[in-house]
Amino acid sequence: MDINDLKNQINDRFENTPIQSSAFYADPEDHLDNQKKLRLTLKSFIETQKPDTPFALQLMATHSEITIMPLGLLDLNELKEWENKKRAESGKTYATGDEKEGTPIVVQFDPHVKEYKLEKQILDIYTDDLFEHFHDAFNDKLWPVVMKYLNTNQTILRDIEKKLVEESQEVKETNLTQLKNMTDEQMEKKLGYKLSEEQFDHYATYIADLAQVNSILVSSGEFVKGQLLKDMPFPQMMNLDEVRNTFFWVLDNTFNEIIYFYIQAFGSTNANLKKHLNTIRKNLATLMRTDAWKKCNDIIEKNEKFNVAKFFNDVFLPIAENLEVEVDKFK
Repeated sequence: MDINDLKNQINDRFENTPIQSSAFYADPEDHLDNQKKLRLTLKSFIETQKPDTPFALQLMATHSEITIMPLGLLDLNELKEWENKKRAESGKTYATGDEKEGTPIVVQFDPHVKEYKLEKQILDIYTDDLFEHFHDAFNDKLWPVVMKYLNTNQTILRDIEKKLVEESQEVKETNLTQLKNMTDEQMEKKLGYKLSEEQFDHYATYIADLAQVNSILVSSGEFVKGQLLKDMPFPQMMNLDEVRNTFFWVLDNTFNEIIYFYIQAFGSTNANLKKHLNTIRKNLATLMRTDAWKKCNDIIEKNEKFNVAKFFNDVFLPIAENLEVEVDKFK
């Protein structure tokens, strides 16, 4: 195969053909469900498309994106470099003789934290393998790599939550010091009521928890305001499929950060509490999405101005309050 013929083939495949794409949210804990969704999505793809159809399948994780696609989809030079390497190794191009046909599948891990770098892994499966040997290609080659990156995402999430817990402890100690130095009159003036010394620890913990929740909400709100909403009216943002999907992905991420903060802060020393919080996690996530969707519709129907801070507080502070109650039940 002449290199110019290869170049033309690549251009025809990736530049002049609509890309089939799909995405779903990856649950931080339920990898069996993630595997099922990924399998069904890919199976649907191969049943309706051809091996040379460009595609990109994305798993939206809490602090990263995992994309499955043919090599060269995002950067043709990557495919050219790979082809040159194969040519140098064997003296032949791919799709020659008995060699595998199609384009190699690549899994890209794009973390959203600066401590981790973008990674790509070229798999030992080709597009044709997905169509002709789906079961083996998925189970033996594709899913283990996706699972590896999902675990890396969980490591990122745990690291972030550990930092939040450490900061929470510092805030708690500051609050305790302030409470111990207050007179009853000062306390009533500042808090609106008096606390007994036995209540200091609980109150200081509660305030410290909500301070960390607030930091999560501020960060999420700033992302929505600066990266998604920008100068658009809220109804326009919600009418753009990609932007709307990203918005709800941010809501999912915000929820996960909050609940895993409580799991890290209180469940790490109480196995039963950790199990309980994980048990109620999915139900709370469903309630959050339903409430957020309703609030979005209300804003649009009432033609109200979208207040980012108010929206995030209204959606997520009740979740935090609920978690505080659940934690108290185990104390």
